[in-house]
Amino acid sequence: MEEDYIEGLDPERTLSTRVKSIIVVRHAESVANTEGIYQGQTYDTDLSELGKKQTKALANRLNDLELRKIITSPLKRTYKTAEAVASEIGCDVEINEMIIETNHGVWEGKPKSWITQNFPDIHELWQRKPSEVIFPEGEAFMDVVQRTLDFLENTNFGPKTLVVTHDNILRAMVSLINNLDIDKMWEIPLETAALNFFEVNTVDQKNMFRVLKLNDIEHLVGLRNNINFHAL
Repeated sequence: MEEDYIEGLDPERTLSTRVKSIIVVRHAESVANTEGIYQGQTYDTDLSELGKKQTKALANRLNDLELRKIITSPLKRTYKTAEAVASEIGCDVEINEMIIETNHGVWEGKPKSWITQNFPDIHELWQRKPSEVIFPEGEAFMDVVQRTLDFLENTNFGPKTLVVTHDNILRAMVSLINNLDIDKMWEIPLETAALNFFEVNTVDQKNMFRVLKLNDIEHLVGLRNNINFHAL
């Protein structure tokens, strides 16, 4: 998946053409990421020191692309990532609730060790077949996939748009656009603050997408983290 790139297309150059292109970014590393703690919606930590460095590198990478709009999840870790880019390049930030992270219910604020001890069956299912998971006192994951689809279908994307969201949402986006089995989503490499390039064409008021490139980490030399690819 890391090499999922349409030959002959430069994803950065397409932003200056009449083709609508969007860049989707998983937020920079958060404090909870470094601690191995599940976040979700109610447990929302600030960016880690590495995460703050990642946002600076991200802003520098995007500075020459003349982005006109940034759409972000309302949570602190996404908004802080979006805000860092916006302050560097001088564009507006728009909050969209549809791309907020999964509500992990009682898992939120808990380390993996607690989750595997108290909910071993659900945790195993989450690794193997996320489409069947309903988080205790939280969301059904397929409801998350549905609101991600709603976002893709109903958002009016400008020609130069950055979307800042979360691991689960980004995996759902890639799976929906590429018509992939959602239960294979953990195979998609998506690092914090990496760039993911998409193309969107609107035909008869319907957004049609394709993936150009995933997990571009050119700007993250020396700034990659050790968290695994599973959402926290």
